[in-house]
Amino acid sequence: MCGIAAIIDPRAAGEDLAAIARRSRDLRVMLERIRHRGDEECFAESAARPGVAFGTNRLAIVDREHARQPQCDPDGLVEVVYNGELYGFQDLRAELEALGRTFSTTSDTEILIHAYLQWGVEFIDRLDGMYAFVLHDRRTGDFLAARDHIGIKPLYHAVKDGVHYFASEQKCLLGYVEEIDTVPPGSYLLNGGAPVRHFELSEEPPELSEAEVVARYRELFDDAVRKQVDTDLPVAVLFSGGIDSAVVLEAARRFHPNVTAFTVGFEGAADIEVAKRYCAENGIPHVVSHLDRDALVEAIGEVAFGAEFFEAIDVMDSCVAYFAYRLVKEHGFKVALCGEGSDEVLAGYDLFKKHPDPLALMRYRVGNLHRTDLQRVDRTSMLNSVETRVPFMDRFVLQFGYSVPMSLKIRDGVEKWVLRQAFKDSLPAYIADRPKVRMPDGSGLKNTLMEYARQTEVPADEVSTALGIDTTEGRFFLREYLKAGYPVPRERFKTAGFDYSPNGYFEFIS
Repeated sequence: MCGIAAIIDPRAAGEDLAAIARRSRDLRVMLERIRHRGDEECFAESAARPGVAFGTNRLAIVDREHARQPQCDPDGLVEVVYNGELYGFQDLRAELEALGRTFSTTSDTEILIHAYLQWGVEFIDRLDGMYAFVLHDRRTGDFLAARDHIGIKPLYHAVKDGVHYFASEQKCLLGYVEEIDTVPPGSYLLNGGAPVRHFELSEEPPELSEAEVVARYRELFDDAVRKQVDTDLPVAVLFSGGIDSAVVLEAARRFHPNVTAFTVGFEGAADIEVAKRYCAENGIPHVVSHLDRDALVEAIGEVAFGAEFFEAIDVMDSCVAYFAYRLVKEHGFKVALCGEGSDEVLAGYDLFKKHPDPLALMRYRVGNLHRTDLQRVDRTSMLNSVETRVPFMDRFVLQFGYSVPMSLKIRDGVEKWVLRQAFKDSLPAYIADRPKVRMPDGSGLKNTLMEYARQTEVPADEVSTALGIDTTEGRFFLREYLKAGYPVPRERFKTAGFDYSPNGYFEFIS
């Protein structure tokens, strides 16, 4: 897990040393802005040569001693910087070794180089994990940038005066370019050209009985967690007491010997009480921290800048997540798991029950995850130098869950029916049958930050009007985002009727 940056000028094969040094300095500035994405001792691992500068802030998890980046093949033909984790990469390595490829590390980064040399761009289809990378081929001058199937790991691209810039976060690019593009999930760019899809979701239902669908989902999910806790480091699980995080915690404990649950919320919050009960009953190490209103308010500016959000609900959720991951870091953990993505795929929100076209809602919510919930997970965890893995977004779990008929996701008014059935023998009824409780309600946050934002009158302007942000609190959070210098958003990330009811975000439980 890392923060990456790259500068590529395809025309600059004959650059002098002064030009290379300038580019190297620019790269270091980019990396400084995302210093939090790696270990301090692995800051700005980089290399520069004519036309190319690659660098990373490395959070050392796999082959911690030898996986320095950027990495090259033994002949110096292909160079790569990479952010993410490839699951089960040992099998891919064994296949490549059988084909005659020789490795110098045991890292997953090196897999990308040899797989590219062996199979070309098509090697991306073989990757299982969460990733963003930039690769340069010295033989041809080609450069390849790619992002995982659903956008768990971020990647941004910009071009100015023929020079291509890539980075893990937008903030790296501020001051160098005016227009910043997101590399779409499940896509790659070859030589900075138009995005090419390498992954597509299908709604074709599986030809299985109901019982077989339930069993298959459980099997795939267990396999995803098993792969994602395959580390010698201790594992943290963000645990709200809801079914999504509970199944992650339950499976993680079966496949890893050192798992600790972490829960945050206001004192007396429903999530904390349920989480405490479950962990106490099952002897699970559990760290609980109470949120503080003043600390949350004080963090708004830092979080809006760090998480790169302008939508009110995204900033508010990120403030809570920021403190959760800070707690994880304070207890010495570098690897965490969370339950994000389940609600979007398995129709977990009440909105699905009311929506005239639940399938359309699923398509929209899943397609938007890379710039909403998954962005929140990435930014708030990496702000605290913690790598967070998302088992519900495993490519095989996601593809199968996406294809499960809506009749097995919502049944008799019960959301996420297939998930509840899959784990009903592993969880107590007070969790397996617990209705969906959205984070602001379960954590006790409710309207705390919204009410604070409403106290500051932010007048409408051309930007907020064009985006359709027509509330005081909405304009407040937009202002915090723009104060950081980010480009004016081209569109909103939230849509009434698809992200929240037309009447507002929440109807809180009394």
